[in-house]
Amino acid sequence: MPRPLPVKRKRTSGRNIIRRYWWLPPAVAGVVLIVWMATGPRWWGPRVLPRTAEPIKGYIASVETLQEEYLRFHGKRLKNPQLEKRFETASQRMAQQDFESAALILEGVSQDAALPVVFNDLGVLYAQLNDRSRAVNAFREALARDIDYKPVRFNLDRLRVMVANAADPVTKEIEPNGTAALANVISPGKPVEAEIAAGVNDLDFFRVTTPPAPRDLIEIAVEPRSPDLLPSLRLFDSDQRLTDRTAAVRERGIALKYVFGPPPNTTYYLEVSGRSGSTGLYTLKVTPQRAFDSYEPNDDIFNARRVELGKQIEANIMDQEDTDYYSFIAPRTGSINVVLRNRSNTLIPAITTYSAEMRNIGFGPDVRTAGANLRHSFDVVENQTYYVQVWSESNTSGEYSLTIE
Repeated sequence: MPRPLPVKRKRTSGRNIIRRYWWLPPAVAGVVLIVWMATGPRWWGPRVLPRTAEPIKGYIASVETLQEEYLRFHGKRLKNPQLEKRFETASQRMAQQDFESAALILEGVSQDAALPVVFNDLGVLYAQLNDRSRAVNAFREALARDIDYKPVRFNLDRLRVMVANAADPVTKEIEPNGTAALANVISPGKPVEAEIAAGVNDLDFFRVTTPPAPRDLIEIAVEPRSPDLLPSLRLFDSDQRLTDRTAAVRERGIALKYVFGPPPNTTYYLEVSGRSGSTGLYTLKVTPQRAFDSYEPNDDIFNARRVELGKQIEANIMDQEDTDYYSFIAPRTGSINVVLRNRSNTLIPAITTYSAEMRNIGFGPDVRTAGANLRHSFDVVENQTYYVQVWSESNTSGEYSLTIE
């Protein structure tokens, strides 16, 4: 049987292979591109830092802490979603290890919310950037508002090699401090030793931040420790503009004392000098007087304090800028009496009442005599909320008792 002839195979040219598998290179390139996009540029260029869910040590990223401190230091709730968003954005930049950008955002936040938590976080960021001067200044700003602020104390202890004790507000004057820009940062309640030096036309500037809410009376005392010193005091606001608050003494060696009622958590610059060319040593002390009553802060109707009908409360009008708001729920429809008993010989009391919609519905009778009592009646509807405002005539102040019955 004859053998079959071999089949002659047709050769495949390189051109035919390319035509058959033309799709393979684009497919491989697509896979590589997908992997590159998913995992980052691993083979060339700088590697992108990964995000981390955990903040750096000592950093407080909690918006709740920001809100709590705003309420504590300002006596009212934070109602600024944009500010909260900026705080969150700074935390996100911090988590991406973009410390410079995070610090820049927080510097802006501190202009609208000058709170220990913000300055603490700034201090931590500047420490990460190895910027000792700014870290110290940020931690000092926090301690100027709360000398015992635990997060800052923790960070100072942790970063002691870097910042040592330099962040604490001063207790002894550090020269030069002859301008507001060079003011020594001091803390309320901590005495500071200083000197008006001879022969140099010396001025001493100090920067202090008033305590948290509620608003209080603050005493600034300059106590000479040299018999020839005739101290003088001028106050500048947070923008370093001169205010109309000044004080001086007429007799050498006599203590200067000035009392005022500034807003809470507000920065002032104090300029101490010697009148008539006098010089010498002195002690400066800024002391909160705790002159507010237990119902503060209640200086606006949104912070009115709820009172129980028939129960007498004791409070005060601290100064000419003080006013007190209270609220109650009417137990029945009819007439309600507001009885104010004066507990001072200086207060000229006044009363205003408001509806549940916070609209003015009447005033109490006019009182012209300091130390006089006041009684006012008005109609209410059962289960409705009403508000009572106690204030003073003629810029007077003093203690009082209030009963709503």
